[in-house]
Amino acid sequence: MTKTTLIFLVPGARALQGRQYWQACRDVMLLVTCLAACYSLLGFGWMLPLGFLLVASECYRGFFNLHQKACDNKLQQQSVDTENLDRVIQLFRRPGWWLPVLNWPWLTLGATGFAVALLARSTEVSLAGIVQGLPVAGELVQGMLSPDWSLLPDAVLIYARQTLEVALLGTGLGFLLALPVSFLCAQNLMGGNILARLVYLFCRAVMVIVRALPTFMLGLIFVALVGLGPFPGVLAITLFSFGVMVKLFSETIETIDYGAVEAVKASGGHWLNSVVFAVIPQALPGILAQLLYCMEINVHSATVLGLIGAEGIGLPIHEYLSALAYDSAATFILVTILMTIVIDYSSAFLRKRVL
Repeated sequence: MTKTTLIFLVPGARALQGRQYWQACRDVMLLVTCLAACYSLLGFGWMLPLGFLLVASECYRGFFNLHQKACDNKLQQQSVDTENLDRVIQLFRRPGWWLPVLNWPWLTLGATGFAVALLARSTEVSLAGIVQGLPVAGELVQGMLSPDWSLLPDAVLIYARQTLEVALLGTGLGFLLALPVSFLCAQNLMGGNILARLVYLFCRAVMVIVRALPTFMLGLIFVALVGLGPFPGVLAITLFSFGVMVKLFSETIETIDYGAVEAVKASGGHWLNSVVFAVIPQALPGILAQLLYCMEINVHSATVLGLIGAEGIGLPIHEYLSALAYDSAATFILVTILMTIVIDYSSAFLRKRVL
């Protein structure tokens, strides 16, 4: 057995020989992950055949890559004419021992499959649980097919309206807070001196902390601080929108043509002049499109916030589902679906007009 053959038998060794160190580490980690997951899920007895199959697959792929390189070298040496045409065509053909299944990246596929299996086991995914829940799902579907339409005026005029008001106000306040901070978080605008760089790093760090808290958690915090009602929902959406918009707006600002900024500075303008006359005209369409996208997300978030007492249409849905009144809950669910569809299509239409 030659040295080249031995290299093909060890996953990652071929990449290491080619000085592809990250790929070599990745292959070794994938092999270790597959074997460890196999031991955890199937037991020790399955580790040896699995390891053999993975090593055999990597060896097969190595030999096939070597065959392709040899064919490429021969192809470069051949002159394409009538006499050598058959030889050239032969180089393009697959060898008789080539099997597509063995040439698949089984290390990656195996590691991905075992990772999914481990996650399913740790999260207690169970088909039996789905089967047991089918009768309840049938009752819910029956309720969806025969909703209590007497609740429709309250669903539309009170709860859906309140959800939209919370989302609109929270998005608007978040936009007012995010727009000026976005310029401080844009790397291309804050690299002039050490002080500007420190301000940029500080603002980015604060925004990372703000975005670390999801809307639902912010809603729980503000419900504890200011009590029940739509006001904690407005505060939660405002703070969450603030963090998300700053990230989206600053990335949009970083994609502008910086030549216009340099032209304003060359004509004697200061930093604020460059922002007003060079940055905003270029970034405004992208910022408006991102604002519409955030508004769309915030309507969904305002619906969910009703589950924690922040009012909105999520509150009656939670109450009726808890009471097993599926026909009553169906009315509010259908209104939520219709409201979401209208907002999604309206937002997409406006984004196309803006861009």
